[in-house]
Amino acid sequence: MPGNPIECRLHSLHCSELAESAATTELRQKFTDLAETWKQLAAELESDQALLGAIGELEFTQQACEPYETLPLVLGLRSLGAWSAIHSERALSELYPKQYEAA
Repeated sequence: MPGNPIECRLHSLHCSELAESAATTELRQKFTDLAETWKQLAAELESDQALLGAIGELEFTQQACEPYETLPLVLGLRSLGAWSAIHSERALSELYPKQYEAA
């Protein structure tokens, strides 16, 4: 995965240093905001790397047909087809409540 949380934190530190020596309040605020953005990016990269590491350790019990089905499968969630069936059943029960109450 591109990106390095350590480098992001170094950029954040550098922006904080630039904020301290900024000539105007506006420039100081911009560098402070930029430092915060670098910190958030570092945290997101760490979170993404942890998730990818966990997914990499899981074994697939079933082959996914489409890329968007992969994550639910490795996390042990229901397949897209099962979710569609549940959603369809729920939608039908909302459209035809009397028929579903009797069943």
